Amino acid sequence: MSKLAQGFVHIDIDHNQYGGLSLSVCNDDVGYRISGGKIGGCENLERFTVNADELIKAIQEHVAKGGDHA
Repeated sequence: MSKLAQGFVHIDIDHNQYGGLSLSVCNDDVGYRISGGKIGGCENLERFTVNADELIKAIQEHVAKGGDHA
């Protein structure tokens, strides 16, 4: 069971199985890869814990301003 405070998520940056980097959003139990190759068994480089509502709001503002959709 995740020990994260209600409404918070981890953002992980990991090495992936292809030698690049991957980005995922997760709690302490399960995660979802957002970009990059498979990360199973790979090294975690950095973890940030953020308020999920604030993250969603920031993404929506970026998109509304015509942000890069790469």
